[in-house]
Amino acid sequence: MSMLTEALRRLIEEDEPTLTASAFTSKQRQALEQFARDTRLLELVKQGRSTVYKVLNRQSVLNYLRQQHPIDVNDLPADIPERSRNIGLDRSSKTGKTRHACYYLLMKAWDAKVVWQDYTHSLKVADLTERFGVASLQIKAESTWQCTGSILLVENQALFDQCDWLPADFTGCLVYYGGQLSELLLHWFSSYKRADTVILFPDYDGVGLSNYVRLKQALPPETTLQFYWLSDWEDKLPRYGNAEVWLNTRQVFENAFQKLSTLDLLTEDFIKLGQLSQRYGKVLEQEAIWL
Repeated sequence: MSMLTEALRRLIEEDEPTLTASAFTSKQRQALEQFARDTRLLELVKQGRSTVYKVLNRQSVLNYLRQQHPIDVNDLPADIPERSRNIGLDRSSKTGKTRHACYYLLMKAWDAKVVWQDYTHSLKVADLTERFGVASLQIKAESTWQCTGSILLVENQALFDQCDWLPADFTGCLVYYGGQLSELLLHWFSSYKRADTVILFPDYDGVGLSNYVRLKQALPPETTLQFYWLSDWEDKLPRYGNAEVWLNTRQVFENAFQKLSTLDLLTEDFIKLGQLSQRYGKVLEQEAIWL
């Protein structure tokens, strides 16, 4: 619901459709004043040191609200998908918070010992990877799925598609997360121990470091979190690093670095990464692993 909608609804719900400026936030007041100028359906009246907002035509304001918000929230089914709910309320699927009920893990494994289990089922990831190229699991926060091996989260699809960069002795489960760890995925990690060890391999930029911090804060204490470091990343960064991404994410990088320090997570590698990124004005993307 927009600030203007919320303010207008408060006005028309009054027995006398008038309220003083103090009843609204500064942004709501700005929205109401713009609405008054655009429609002439609202009047602003000075009363001493205060301003009173007065509805001049209640029915026209109601019509405006119905045009903007076709369905009242109380008339929507409880189980309707969130994006459909947004369309009904605000004529756009992208307004409000889009909270899907579940998340889909895309994963691969090559060791037969890598199995996902809950209280009643098991998923043999290596078998499915061999037969279909990938395994998938629908997860919800309340689920009890747990992996028998470590979980390696990779940010970019290229590394999920072509896995020859993985160490020969890798015996964990490779999981693709698509650039940004979703809140639902983080909530799922926080609600139950999913593995003994979770490894994050992001781009070495502000978004990647921010995701590492968010994941650390979400994981239960009994789960170990590791950052995946390329063996020669210090040499790759000045040679193959991206200056544009550094400029676009520098503030996010610095904020994440501060949080790493606050959480006592600043290892020698993180300190070196901060120094080299500052010196060269570059960040390193995952795909440099093949260079």
